[in-house]
Amino acid sequence: MRLLLLLFLALPLCAQEVPMRIYIMAILEKGPKWTKESTPETKELLKGHMENIGRLAKEGKLILAGPLAEAGDAAGIFLFDTTSIEEARKWCDSDPAIHAGRFQVKLWKWYSAKGIGILPAAK
Repeated sequence: MRLLLLLFLALPLCAQEVPMRIYIMAILEKGPKWTKESTPETKELLKGHMENIGRLAKEGKLILAGPLAEAGDAAGIFLFDTTSIEEARKWCDSDPAIHAGRFQVKLWKWYSAKGIGILPAAK
């Protein structure tokens, strides 16, 4: 009975129209130059990769980014604030780790609520 009451109360929320739009989702996979070993070269690529993520986020192009755990060859994700796969590919190509072949990327159009983002950390 309580479950039915909760569902009844939630119906108005579910019935609201949520503005939707297209984003571009990128899945980073281990590329042909992937290595598990930590070398000066891999450390430098990781540093450039992280700097590029920061730059894209500051420019408002990147909504979120992060590594994947226990995902086989999939290594991480990017969510771009664009509807253009071509534009997102250019942004990915600016990543030194992708450019060097440590990662390769697959891009898809992703449909979600307009204005999504990461909430600031709770204080």
